[in-house]
Amino acid sequence: MNVPSVVLNALGGLALFLYGLRILSSALKRAIGERMRSLIETLTGRACRGVIVGALTSGILQSSSMTMVLLIGLINAGALTLRQGIGVMLGSEIGTTLTAQIVAFRIGRYYLPIIALGFALSEVFRQRKLGDVGRIMLGFGLLFLGMSLLSGGLEGLSQSPVVLRLLESCGSNVVLGAAVGAGVTAIIQSSSAMTAMIIAMGAAEILTLPAAIAMILGANIGTTLTAQIASIGSSLSSRRLALSQLLTNVIGVVAFLPLVPLLARLIAATAASLPRQIANAHSLFNVAVTLALMPGVGALVWMTKRLVRGMESSATLTPQFLSSSLLSTPSVALTQARREVLRMADLSAEMLLSCQRGLLSSNRSELATVFETEEAVDSLKRAIAGYLDRIPTDALSVREEGRLHVLQHVTADIERVGDQAVNIAERGQALLKNGLTLSAEANEDLADMFEKTYAFLVQAIQALQQDDGKPAEVAFDQEGEIDRLEGLYKERHLRRIESGTCDPKSGLLFTEILHNLERTGDHALNIACDVLHCP
Repeated sequence: MNVPSVVLNALGGLALFLYGLRILSSALKRAIGERMRSLIETLTGRACRGVIVGALTSGILQSSSMTMVLLIGLINAGALTLRQGIGVMLGSEIGTTLTAQIVAFRIGRYYLPIIALGFALSEVFRQRKLGDVGRIMLGFGLLFLGMSLLSGGLEGLSQSPVVLRLLESCGSNVVLGAAVGAGVTAIIQSSSAMTAMIIAMGAAEILTLPAAIAMILGANIGTTLTAQIASIGSSLSSRRLALSQLLTNVIGVVAFLPLVPLLARLIAATAASLPRQIANAHSLFNVAVTLALMPGVGALVWMTKRLVRGMESSATLTPQFLSSSLLSTPSVALTQARREVLRMADLSAEMLLSCQRGLLSSNRSELATVFETEEAVDSLKRAIAGYLDRIPTDALSVREEGRLHVLQHVTADIERVGDQAVNIAERGQALLKNGLTLSAEANEDLADMFEKTYAFLVQAIQALQQDDGKPAEVAFDQEGEIDRLEGLYKERHLRRIESGTCDPKSGLLFTEILHNLERTGDHALNIACDVLHCP
C-alpha cells in the first residue's frame, strides 16, 4: 500500500466533499435562508412544531451545526426562548440525517453532467433564481464527486493490517469506536463529513456495520463542539442551548452503545448495501433520540438551568405592541408605539441598574446582562422608528402629532442611555479582568452617582409615561446636581490616588464611568425637555 497516495486521495476527496457541501449549503441559504429564519421565529410555539421546523431547517441548510449557530443568534437576540430553541435543536438532529441518505446513493457517472450543468447555470444566471438552482446542482455534483474520490482513496486502507485491526476493534469495542467518531468529528467540525467518510469506508468494504454504527454515535457527540464554540460570550440562554445539545447526544449515545450489536442486526435487514445500512442507522438513531426526548423538553430546560446558573435577561427582540394592522387607525397606532417606547425605556433603565449591581458587587453575570439587553434595545429602536415613520400624520390632531414627534426624539435618547450603560459595563469588565479594586470611599461615591442618575432617568421616563410637564420640571432641577457630583467625585478620586488610597490604574476607568453617568443624565434631560415642550 502506498500510504502517501492513499492519504492524499482520501484528503482530496474529503476536501472536495466539504467544498461541495459548502456550495450547496450556501446556495440553499441564499435561496431560502431568510425564510427559514422567519419560520423559526414564528412556528416554534410548541415543542412538536419546533421539532418540525428544526428538521426542515437543518435538512435544507444541510447542517445541524449551522442551524445551531442560527438558533444561538436568535436566542442571543431575544427572538426565541430557551424552550423553543431546544425544540428546534431536537428537530435539527433529524434533518441532518438527510445528508447521509443522499450520499448513500450511487449515481456513478451522472455527477459529471450535473457539475457541468450546475456550473453553466450558476455562471449565466448569477443573480437570478436559476443561478441559485445551478449552484445547488453544482454543490450536489461536487459532493458526489468528492464521495467517489474519498471512497476510492480509502480502498487502499484495506491493504493495511494496522488500519483493519483498528477498525475491527471499533466494532468489537463500541466505546473505542464512539471515541474515534467523536474525536475526528470534533477536529473536522462536520458530522456530515464524518458520516460521509464512514459511508465511504463502508463502500470500500473496510468497515463493518457495528463499527460504523459506533463511530456514527460518537460523531453525534463530536458535532456539538461547534455550538459550544459559537455560544462562548453569548447570552445565558444560548450557552444553555449549546449544553442541551451536548446532553441530548450524550444521553442518546449512552443509551444506544450497549445496543449496537442488536441494532446492527436490525439495520442489516433494512437494505442490501452497507452504505445504505449506515445511512439508515444514522437516521434511526437521531429520529429515536428526538422522539424519546421531545416530551422531556421541560426536563432539559430544568437540567441546563441547574448546570448553567444565572438570571436570564427579560429583554426580547420582538416588539410586543407594534402591529401593522393598527396603522389604519393612527391614534391607536400612536398609543401602541408609546407603550413600546416605554418598554424600551424600562429596559434601558434596567441596564443602568445592572451596571450598578455588577460594579459594586463585582458580579460578572450582571455586567453580561447589559450586553444581552443592548441588542434588544437597539432592535426595538429600529422597529419603533420605522413604525413611527409609517403612522399617517394627516389623520392626527395637533396634540397627537406633537406626541409623535416627541416619541421620535426620545427613542434615540433612550437608545443612547443603553449605549452609556454598555460603556459602563465595559469599564466594569476591565476592572474585573485586570484585578483592580476600588476603595470603600470610591464605591460610596459611585453608588451615590448611580442612585442620583437612576432617579433622574426614572423621573424623565415618568414624565413621558404620564405625559405631564410637572415631573419633567422636577427632572430639570436634578440635572444640575448630576453635573456637580461628577466634578466633585472626580476631585475626590484624584486625592485618593495621590494619597495611595486608590490604585492609579483604576483612576481613568473610574472617571470614565462618572462621565458616562453624567452623559446618561444629559439624555434623561433631553427626554424631559421633549415632554415639557410638547403642545
